[in-house]
Amino acid sequence: MRALISSLLRLLWNAIDRQVLDSNIDAQTRKLILSEQIDAIVQMTPALCGGALIVAIHLLTVSVDTPVFSMMLIWFAAIIGLVVFGVQSWLRAKKRGRSGKRNPVKAARHTIISTATIGVLWGVLPLIMLPAASSSAQVVVPVAMAAIIMSAAISYSSLPQAAFAFLIPVVTANLIGTQLIDSTQLGNILALMLLSLMPVVGIIVFRTSRSLVRHIIREIDSRTQQNVISLLLREFEENSSDWLWEFDVDGKIDRVSDRFSAATAMTKSDLIRLNFVEFLHDHAVDENFHINEITKAITARETFNGVELKLNIGGSDVIWRLTGKAAFDPSGKYSGYIGTASDVTAEKTAEQKINYLAHYDALTGLVNRARFSEKLGKCVSRLERYGTPFSVFYLDLDRFKLINDSKGHLVGDRLLFEVGRRICAEVRESDIVARLGGDEFAVILPNLTSSNEVSGLADRLVETIQKPFEIDTESLSIGLSVGIAIAPTDGTKPDQILRNADLALYRAKEEGRGTYRFFKAEMDSSAREKQILEVELRQALTGNEFILNYQPLVSADSGMTTGFESLIRWNHSIRDIVSPAEFIPIAEQSSLIRDIGDWTIYEACKAASQWPDELTIAVNLSPKHFMLSDIEQVVRRALEETGVNPSRLELEITESLLIERSDEVIDKLGKLKQLGVVIAMDDFGTGYSSLSYLLKFPFDKIKIDRSFVTALTTDPAARDVLRSIVALGKTLKMNITAEGVENDEQADFLKDIACNHFQGFLFSKPLNSDDIPGYLLAETNQRINAGINHAADQTQPELKTA
Repeated sequence: MRALISSLLRLLWNAIDRQVLDSNIDAQTRKLILSEQIDAIVQMTPALCGGALIVAIHLLTVSVDTPVFSMMLIWFAAIIGLVVFGVQSWLRAKKRGRSGKRNPVKAARHTIISTATIGVLWGVLPLIMLPAASSSAQVVVPVAMAAIIMSAAISYSSLPQAAFAFLIPVVTANLIGTQLIDSTQLGNILALMLLSLMPVVGIIVFRTSRSLVRHIIREIDSRTQQNVISLLLREFEENSSDWLWEFDVDGKIDRVSDRFSAATAMTKSDLIRLNFVEFLHDHAVDENFHINEITKAITARETFNGVELKLNIGGSDVIWRLTGKAAFDPSGKYSGYIGTASDVTAEKTAEQKINYLAHYDALTGLVNRARFSEKLGKCVSRLERYGTPFSVFYLDLDRFKLINDSKGHLVGDRLLFEVGRRICAEVRESDIVARLGGDEFAVILPNLTSSNEVSGLADRLVETIQKPFEIDTESLSIGLSVGIAIAPTDGTKPDQILRNADLALYRAKEEGRGTYRFFKAEMDSSAREKQILEVELRQALTGNEFILNYQPLVSADSGMTTGFESLIRWNHSIRDIVSPAEFIPIAEQSSLIRDIGDWTIYEACKAASQWPDELTIAVNLSPKHFMLSDIEQVVRRALEETGVNPSRLELEITESLLIERSDEVIDKLGKLKQLGVVIAMDDFGTGYSSLSYLLKFPFDKIKIDRSFVTALTTDPAARDVLRSIVALGKTLKMNITAEGVENDEQADFLKDIACNHFQGFLFSKPLNSDDIPGYLLAETNQRINAGINHAADQTQPELKTA
């Protein structure tokens, strides 16, 4: 019998829970909700006890001079006992607080027993008073009971089981009591009123409870999120050289970490409540216009990123790099700013030294290749603006390698130094001499384009370098070959001019060395080949020579294909399949990349329209294509014409796209996201990764670069980086895809750290469109066979027993 009652009560409990809770609530969350429900009842205890005591006193007064007064005294004493017990329980709970350990299921059972006991005690009241009550009392008692019923319904509604444990005995006793009244008509009226009240009470209980539960769930989620964020912030401060800062709506600093305090050489108490912008102004070195940039951003509630300020802290000049973002409370109201700062003084000092050294060759003291390129670029700018011509010599030493190898690098280095001195002695002061590397030199000759003058200088250079060098009392002889390009005749772009001079140098070497040659158009075979390739690219667009292959995207959980990434190939009529690494750079140098990119988006959507609806299609967007194309209209038209659901299309961009004109790029990405497509950051972590990009735009997916996946099997640091990227993605609610998965060890590790999807040769090489149906069919058959084998394994013991 006890087991039957227990089963019935459990069924009743679960039935009520189903009316209040979502079916996907896990057991741990249910316990947290139950604990909050009990706390809500406990918090109502003082008010409920006070109200019950007032009503009880009034009812006791009404029973004076009636036959039931003595019984009412006993009942009143019981009420007093329950009130005292309730207040003591409330005080204990208050002292214990929410952090106190308790079993919520056990506490809920005690709460229900308590409310049922209270319900029985209040249910006794009408049975005592109504049969012998006066006409006025017969009205007072039902009114009092209605008040008690409504008060309890509201107070106990956080836990419906407790509310009904109270209501059932009270309502039952009241219905019986109404039938004991002398006036049958009055009793029926009161019973009818009571029955009419119960649906209202039930609705109040369930709606109030559902509302409270939703609030509790939101609060639990909020606390969980805050805990995760706090953990990440703590880890950030502990493991990063940066520090966090925060100020409120009035601009007053209200968050000071240990690292922040140390960086300012001030105590936390001195920093708290200082105006953040005024603090920067007070410590700025001279007039720092970057502070005005920060001030304008804060006024406009805009994000600022990587702003560098030169400040004087503790008597020393330092450089801080600041990033900040406006903060808003859950209601959307502005609540201040939060950001990061880092002391980049050492980095900037080293950078200045590196920049200086980066412009000069340490061996010869001449400008190096980087500085030479800058100078060449300035000459081209003057050519474009003023029409000022110039010449470029590309020099290469003959027989130097033989001396360097036979005499040693020390002798070779000294020889290079002497070569530099001789070259400088032959040119004008305004000319620019550079060592490009190894035994290669170059000279820029501004305003010198006369064939006779250029030839004369080339002859002198060849002659002077052919003269023996005395190195450690030993005579060493080398030669010099020179290639000459004259701008603008031989080019109007820095790379083009230097390349043409290099082509002329190779012609000089081919024709015997120790001489010079001017550039001629027939030397530029590589340039002509690229031009031919560009023409063929245009023909390929009209001749349907481009094809798409598809790399499967596999779920980490199920191992099943969830979509494909499109990969463009050129099916050349003569050269067969041409890799995109060969033709994409050429296409990007012209407007062809726009047409090729637009074609890729449409063809990928067209192919996806033939697949099952659950499969996605990913398209890589070239940065040049993204900026040249009206990308939103291209995507919209492709989706409309193919009928593909926007959520199936994933557009992958690289971080390099966000470096320049990031606001324009983010605006375009926002319009694409409004269409419903998925936006993914491709090759995450390959040189430009920054949390600020993820904060500026809510990407849906992060694709981890294959270099990290390849390294994880041998490099523990790569594993740590992967864990951090996945943790970051989960915090920002982004899916994570790992590229380049080629073995089970990589897949197992990525699955353990909760990576969502895999892509790589472990699962499949890129497929053409004709191979996809067979691939999907084979995958389905494999899954079916796995299910059959699993079922057979489950039934095998029974067969053996039989």
